[in-house]
Amino acid sequence: MLKIFVYLAAVILTAYGAGELVILHSPASVKFSGWEQIDESMVKEIFAVCMGFTVTKGSDWPGLSVSHPFSFAEAVVVVVVDGVTSQGLKEGHRYPLVTNEDEFDIWQALHDRVLSRYPGQNATLLRMDLAEEAKPYSRVFGDYENTPSNWTVRYLDPAVSEDKRFLDEMTVLSNIAKLVESGLVYRDGVPDVYWKVVRSLHPVVDFHGPDSEAAKEAKQILQDVIHIIKKAYVLAYKRRVVIATISSDVSHTRRTRSLMADTEDQQADINLAPVYSPEYPVIFNIILWFGVVFAFSLLAISLFIADMDPGRDSIIYRMTSTRMKKDN
Repeated sequence: MLKIFVYLAAVILTAYGAGELVILHSPASVKFSGWEQIDESMVKEIFAVCMGFTVTKGSDWPGLSVSHPFSFAEAVVVVVVDGVTSQGLKEGHRYPLVTNEDEFDIWQALHDRVLSRYPGQNATLLRMDLAEEAKPYSRVFGDYENTPSNWTVRYLDPAVSEDKRFLDEMTVLSNIAKLVESGLVYRDGVPDVYWKVVRSLHPVVDFHGPDSEAAKEAKQILQDVIHIIKKAYVLAYKRRVVIATISSDVSHTRRTRSLMADTEDQQADINLAPVYSPEYPVIFNIILWFGVVFAFSLLAISLFIADMDPGRDSIIYRMTSTRMKKDN
């Protein structure tokens, strides 16, 4: 009975949320649980916590917990599927999403945070909008050539422009996943962000219908490609990676933002963090370790004095005497 209630609640929240966040993989330091609804504006804070960053906005969302601070994620890989409320993924932790922010704003926030935290350290910050040309991605993946996919399609028709575009995008994603798995991407101690936007599923669903066999086949192909992407990045980053998908039907639903939310965003923009000089870490470490050494030195001196024999030759004997001592 409890399972039925849980699934029923998840279905209701998903319908209300007009979107879905699915966490497919996370490092050992963070744990996702539950099925609570979340605002899309909080997604960037979740990814920031997974990378070990200090968040700028608090939340009482109980779906994320940090177990220890020793193995945070070194990369965030997100596949954004525009125009659909859900991809039908069977794995991972699924959370209903309230689409109160555009996915590009989330990407831009993560981009800026990594650059401000690791300036000049060659972090890989890559946004791939598959509706555009792939030339901007050549600095990471090179001038690769798409190899034909080996999918056997029964209901999708490559002669239809919507279906062909979708199959082409899936081919690009699967080929890039193979390049990542081959060792082109690796850990270097600097957080990376890979943001992949799929826009071709929405036209397929609109053309064939949401309950059509072609739409179901397209979603199954997308799930297979996402599984390939997950496997490639988990191997490349040795499991220290967050892999997630965001489904957002923002093109079919009206995004609402209250005046209070706008005011909070303005206050967040005004409440800027102080700018620290490059010498700040050095000075901080000097003060920290000097304090540690001083504390242990004081403890050692106290223990030595407490164990000292208060004889006539001792400073304790001379300083605590009520009258001058004379040797006969």
